[in-house]
Amino acid sequence: MDGEIIFRYGVAWLYRPLLNTLYGNTRIVEGFSQYFLLGDIKGELSPSSYEKVQKASKLAIEIVKESIEKKHETDWLEKKVPEIIKILDIDPLLTIPISIPKISSGMALSDQEFVKTLNKIAKYRESDFGELDPNRIVEGREVFEEFKVLLEEAKRTENKGLNDEVVGVNIPTVTNVDETKIIDTDLINHLKAKFKEWKSGWKEEHVFSGDEFDEEAYMEGHKPFLSDRKIAIKTKIVILLDHSSSIANQEIQYKKATLALCEVLEYLKVKFSVYAFNTEQRQVTCWLVKPENLKWNNISAKRLAQIKANGSTPLAEVYNMLLPSLRSKKPDIFLTLTDGEPSDPDAVRSIMRDFKSIGIKMVAIGFGPDTEDAIVIANNLRRLGYERTLAVSRLGDIPKRVLSVLGTS
Repeated sequence: MDGEIIFRYGVAWLYRPLLNTLYGNTRIVEGFSQYFLLGDIKGELSPSSYEKVQKASKLAIEIVKESIEKKHETDWLEKKVPEIIKILDIDPLLTIPISIPKISSGMALSDQEFVKTLNKIAKYRESDFGELDPNRIVEGREVFEEFKVLLEEAKRTENKGLNDEVVGVNIPTVTNVDETKIIDTDLINHLKAKFKEWKSGWKEEHVFSGDEFDEEAYMEGHKPFLSDRKIAIKTKIVILLDHSSSIANQEIQYKKATLALCEVLEYLKVKFSVYAFNTEQRQVTCWLVKPENLKWNNISAKRLAQIKANGSTPLAEVYNMLLPSLRSKKPDIFLTLTDGEPSDPDAVRSIMRDFKSIGIKMVAIGFGPDTEDAIVIANNLRRLGYERTLAVSRLGDIPKRVLSVLGTS
């Protein structure tokens, strides 16, 4: 276990930012963090700042040791923090941004370079762990067998809770798929920030009368008062993703948008399931990406990543596959994302009535290469009997459109 801890320290060191890239108090705080945890700093500090960091780190180590030896509670540790802040000479009310790793996850690093880092860390932590061999730590022979056991266990449990009893509905089974290519972290974080208030259960909005007056809104001619509105998302939603061949040119962006949507729905604790359809070996196949009873995770993302865009748009056939299952589950909304008209519009109109008869609200989002085409597709979908249709010309707008449906449902 000692070797694993030193390895983790080594990785942490590589991911720390250079102090030269930081400014002001942020540089001093990051310098203290590096010196206290890892015994050194990356980059440069002024002589006076370096002296403060050393002095504060020494005091912090003494405080931690005393806390362990005398079994003090965390309240005691918190009372000692002002002493460290005083030495560092920083404002205790100042917000220090979290340091962002300055090395990309895919950046190449030779074994020799990493061993040098581990040598440094092992020497600094020798009093805690004793003498360690960095070369053996890098080889990882002690933990490799344990890793193989965990990997086999993960394979056995990754499909636990999935149900493929519905005729025609399959579960993607390939596990060596690289799902990172469809993960747009910026989009996900942007959406989470945008809908953060939904997670709290309250939404702040401008109104004509209220308790709090907003001067800036008044000066700009907007509604001048602020009011909090209670938000409760208790809607159960089923999402069906069109993976016909017409989206092949935009497949990655399409999947990035739908994955971001799923991440935000999970973040907001909305109950949802995800299906997709395409054509495999000339046969229409409906895929279960995420069932309602399991959380969205990287396994779900792998399932989504491996579904290829292929075939036509046989919506009626897919709806027929899902109807028996959804008749018992009775979701509130059945949302279909598609970029074209179905192969058999009359059959879609017919089965649409079956879904509506059991109280499921049928919604469709049509997306096209530009605004005009998207609107045409949405209008065509409306004539099929959907209770609500929306148009999207930019794939990145799909999550916001879906969430707007939840906000008004």
